[in-house]
Amino acid sequence: MILFIYIFLGPPVLLKQTPNIITFEVNENEPIELRCPVAITPDLSVQWSKNNEDLDPVWTTSNLLIRRFVLKIHQAHVSDAGLYKCNVVNGFGNVQAQFQVIIKSNETSSNSIISNEQQNIMVWDVNSFNGEAPKFLARDERSQIESTKVIQPEGTTVQLKCLASGKPSPEIRWKKNGKILSEDEYGITQSQILNIKDLRQSDTGNYTCEIFNSFGTINATYILIVTGFTNP
Repeated sequence: MILFIYIFLGPPVLLKQTPNIITFEVNENEPIELRCPVAITPDLSVQWSKNNEDLDPVWTTSNLLIRRFVLKIHQAHVSDAGLYKCNVVNGFGNVQAQFQVIIKSNETSSNSIISNEQQNIMVWDVNSFNGEAPKFLARDERSQIESTKVIQPEGTTVQLKCLASGKPSPEIRWKKNGKILSEDEYGITQSQILNIKDLRQSDTGNYTCEIFNSFGTINATYILIVTGFTNP
């Protein structure tokens, strides 16, 4: 069995369509689950804060739990309202997401007032984060445990598939020998199927599909070997 692990070389990336401030509005005593909306890779570290004060990930209570990219409040109290941030860092940079938490109590409709100066605020349903990490479809489950060798002659076309599902729908990036493939090179963007036409021996290499959403990342590798053309 041959295993290949590639780490994306670059700063952390927020998921597409993430607003500047994600607003959660819940009633008192309801649960809250904040998930840092980043593309998860093995090299990331995360720091949570509330109202610009760091929260110690080791320090948890019966009501507050921090597990890397997830912050859970089991029963929201008025004192839990505020501006939460997850700051995600690796060796190439950092990215930050903000959550405005508003708690409705019996006495008032909201104990937090959002300034009119704040822009690009979007209210996300708490249930929108009840998703699942990507997983390969049944016929592609073998890709999780071993690399697949593909041998093709020059001049032919090869089709490499990485069929997966997840909630939210996962994004995908293809790499050759650890380097992200560009659309200029292979005419692809974010397809779960990679077509390489008119093969040349220079196309030989390890092709990895990396599939990710806010709940996790999976990958699979094809070992492509392009042989010289031989006359029958």
